Amino acid sequence: MLYILVKKQLAEIFRSFFYDPKRNKARTLSSKIIMIVLFAFLMIGILGGMFFSLAMGIRSIITLGYGWFYYIVMGLVALFLGVFGSVFNTYSTLYLAKDNDLLLSMPIPIKDLIASRLVSVYIMGLMYSAIVCIPSIIVYFTVSAISFLKIIGCLSWLIVISIFVFALSCLLGYVVAQIATRLKRKNIVTVFVSVLFLAIYYVFYAKAIDMMQELVKNTVLYGQSVKNSAYPLYLFGTMAEGSIVGVVGYLALSLLIIYLLWHTLSYSFLKIATMTKITTHTKINNKTFQQHSHFKALLNKEFGRFMSSANYMLNCGLAILFMPIAGIALIIKSQEVMAVMNALSQNVQGALVVLACSGICMLASMNDMAAPSMSLEGKNAWIIQSLPVDAKMLLKAKACMQYILTGIPVCFLSICVMIAFKLSFVSSLIILIFPQLYCLFTALFASWIGMMRANLQWTNELYPIKQSLSVTICLFGGWGVSFAIGLLYMYIGHHLGAGIYLLMISVLLLLLSYMIIRYFDHHGNEKLMNMH
Repeated sequence: MLYILVKKQLAEIFRSFFYDPKRNKARTLSSKIIMIVLFAFLMIGILGGMFFSLAMGIRSIITLGYGWFYYIVMGLVALFLGVFGSVFNTYSTLYLAKDNDLLLSMPIPIKDLIASRLVSVYIMGLMYSAIVCIPSIIVYFTVSAISFLKIIGCLSWLIVISIFVFALSCLLGYVVAQIATRLKRKNIVTVFVSVLFLAIYYVFYAKAIDMMQELVKNTVLYGQSVKNSAYPLYLFGTMAEGSIVGVVGYLALSLLIIYLLWHTLSYSFLKIATMTKITTHTKINNKTFQQHSHFKALLNKEFGRFMSSANYMLNCGLAILFMPIAGIALIIKSQEVMAVMNALSQNVQGALVVLACSGICMLASMNDMAAPSMSLEGKNAWIIQSLPVDAKMLLKAKACMQYILTGIPVCFLSICVMIAFKLSFVSSLIILIFPQLYCLFTALFASWIGMMRANLQWTNELYPIKQSLSVTICLFGGWGVSFAIGLLYMYIGHHLGAGIYLLMISVLLLLLSYMIIRYFDHHGNEKLMNMH
């Protein structure tokens, strides 16, 4: 029974390699091979290569006789990656799995169910931590001589780290599960936490090189401090170099951790697995609801759909947060940015304004909510088709939603650019108006291409949000157009001057926007009714 349950857990984890939810059928053999090769390339080639380079960068620590300190540093990196990579899988696999009720209703021993869940959590943690540990071991043996004790120590080091990752993932997964059952607005919190982790990652990545250089320069100082004041940590590093005391001590500690974790879950798993969300009772008051126009009702529907999905907000609206942050950072670092802009402008008259507009438009292109919005109607598209509203109104509402959510942060960013660069009145007007026209065009275009390339046959909303052709065209096409605006001015448009050049592009954007609106008015109903 345990073997069958473990096989089921692993099949769920790697389900996307063998099953295509977009087409609701099993993948072909060639598709499976391609998916597995791509995954191996990502995990081994990209991530493994990155940590191999990191280990190579600090391998001089080993030549100084502080190999144990090298293993402490790389062990902490492996611990962080392993926990970060598997904690959310633990939350959904161990504590709040969707099939908990079904499995608990079957004649399956609880200990087998717990063990199968724990095995899958351990395998995920081992996979992520091994991405760091194995390149670290390879780099170590390129500098240090190979011996039997060192091989045993390295393997023990890998096992101990995977068990620490396993224990921390179970603990943090429990915390995440407890929080998830008590949230009222889970989608907003999910977006906030995701952005926070993203910010921490970029800050850590930006500081990582300096931290490693500082570590290499002061290896002796830091190494002696660890040895004198944190002996268990020192023992952890010597374990990897073949210390018998370290190997025996940490393997014994790992067995103790596994026993305590098993003992705890044996008594508390039923309570955790059957946790339900806390419900709140809302007092209903008699009140009069305000009647809205068709357009406002459709617009509110689009805003509601956007706010109801964390995937939708994170993948299609992240620039809503990025643009204000970029504006504030621009004011703080105005001198450094001005130096870079002057270098890029190459003393071309008016290039600063055009390049600033190009940069704002490039950030605005990251918002593409209207592109997948028609596909997200999915199997409920018949509801829209049956309503007594014109398709042009629906399509304009989708475009309006994107324009509002993009235009407001773009306006804030434009004001920050004006303050940071101390622009003249005319240049300030250009910075304010041109990006708004660009936002209007991209919103209408996203709504149009979303209608033309609508895909209502999906089983997971991530497919229309992340993998649809309309989203790809809007995102990369927007970046390409924004880049071309600045590039063409530097090579051709500067002969006209910034004002005339941007005025011509503005007229073109308005003309294209008008053509899209006319298309909505004359062909929108026909397209909407023929979608299936």
